[in-house]
Amino acid sequence: MNDTPLWQPGPHGLSDTRLAAYWRESGAVSGAADGDYAALHAWSVGAPEAFWRSIWEFCGVLGEPGGRTLIDGERMPGARWFPDARLNFAANLLRGDFPDTAPALVFRGESKVQRRLNRGELRDEVAALAAAMRA
Repeated sequence: MNDTPLWQPGPHGLSDTRLAAYWRESGAVSGAADGDYAALHAWSVGAPEAFWRSIWEFCGVLGEPGGRTLIDGERMPGARWFPDARLNFAANLLRGDFPDTAPALVFRGESKVQRRLNRGELRDEVAALAAAMRA
């Protein structure tokens, strides 16, 4: 089996990614230097609670993560992530200055039904529902 990647970004392209920004921010905690994917992966598997807590913080999730990050981590399926978290899913979907054309929701039903909403469509539907509820 060939382990050679089909494509890799150039050095400048890699340094501008969100993953590179995460490496820079989490490097002191994870021990993974910029671009050291193997070290980052090892940390994510070896210290999943610290890894996922850092992901919550890095991504700027709106809400409270709670005191516990992982319960029953050895059970897959059955592990529970952020069991005490409190957040508003809609607020997280609608936040930020993403372009209206950016994907917000993608639904794929078992019956092959598919629906996509971009950020602009989602904001419009939420505004229409809010107006109807106010009325």
